[in-house]
Amino acid sequence: MILAVDVGNTETLLGLYSGADVQRSWRISTQRHPTGDEMALMLRALLSVEIAELGSIARAVIASVVPAIDRSWDEAFEALGIPSRRVDASTPLPVTLDVDEPASVGADRIANTLGTRCLYARNTIVVDLGTATTFDCITADGIFLGGVIAPGPRAGIDRLHQFTSKLPSVEIRLPEKGDRASNRHVPRVRGLLLHRGRY
Repeated sequence: MILAVDVGNTETLLGLYSGADVQRSWRISTQRHPTGDEMALMLRALLSVEIAELGSIARAVIASVVPAIDRSWDEAFEALGIPSRRVDASTPLPVTLDVDEPASVGADRIANTLGTRCLYARNTIVVDLGTATTFDCITADGIFLGGVIAPGPRAGIDRLHQFTSKLPSVEIRLPEKGDRASNRHVPRVRGLLLHRGRY
């Protein structure tokens, strides 16, 4: 099995794969200053039952946009005896980063390029919503042409609240059945969630 780790600025996603099938997945908060020992303890806690049920982990693949904690991830996998590989611009992958500074392309965008090439094999604009929202132009044969980075939904809402007089901060959640459109909160959240879901 392979453990895939997507380390984002706000959350980290982990997926345990057998071939192309996801066996288990977890979403945890990204810690800013963990030690390798803390990460190893967390991984042991998450994986103990799965390893007993599903078998051993052959390797881990990490795509991280938080360089400050990369070493802690490396130390954690070393402590657990799991070989690991990091995704970055130097990783030998069947994609091309056709930009002036390939080393500056984030691991998340490289992973999106690879996924788009393998899953869709068509010219695509990938929209990835996280702490930041990225819009990436990717060709059918896996060439990353560049893109745009904008504030993510939470950052956008926070900035609107901070710099407008009458817009309150709202929680990002789908409106519940029975929520009335006359409730000031509902149209704003519907607009945010439903508008972005159309792309």
